[in-house]
Amino acid sequence: MSNQPQVLVPDTRTRILDLAQQLLLSRGFNAFSYQHIAKELAVKPAAIHYHYPTKEDLGVAIIQRQRRRLHKWRGLPRLTDLLPQQQLEALFEVYLGHLQNEQRVCLFGSLAAEFRTLPEAMQQELRLLTLELTDFLAGVLEAGRAAGTIAFKGQPTAKAAQVLTTLAGALQMARVHDERQFHMIFEQLRLELLPE
Repeated sequence: MSNQPQVLVPDTRTRILDLAQQLLLSRGFNAFSYQHIAKELAVKPAAIHYHYPTKEDLGVAIIQRQRRRLHKWRGLPRLTDLLPQQQLEALFEVYLGHLQNEQRVCLFGSLAAEFRTLPEAMQQELRLLTLELTDFLAGVLEAGRAAGTIAFKGQPTAKAAQVLTTLAGALQMARVHDERQFHMIFEQLRLELLPE
């Protein structure tokens, strides 16, 4: 028996989903096809259609998986046990992770640009993802303001929407220019929200 740890190889369905999400974030949803996925994974397009009969089904699955990840992340003790300002910093770290991952935009940023051309089911899932993330951040902001550790004017939901769109836009700016643009915007957000 070997003492080497067993490496789990993702199943075909997961590999398809992972690659489709990478393509979506790097090119956009409308700029890749099942042929791209099939070629990259060395499978026949029929194998993709078996798991995801239409590209709409694939797009919906990508967003639903992101929603499940958000729900899981929100419930992790390492997040729920943090103070509100620390939860805000944890969210910031997620966006920094996008930046460090080949300056990929977030899922919202990529799909929002193509929103009018997306199938209705994908539009609905993206709205739900955005609402859930906004609600989470609004709760963090409200709790932080009540504790005196986060500062902002106006309604928590409006501020949460502004912060999230700013972060998504900052990732897009980094694509056009470089990482310095993101960090400049990011530090401005921290300056405004987190009093010393």
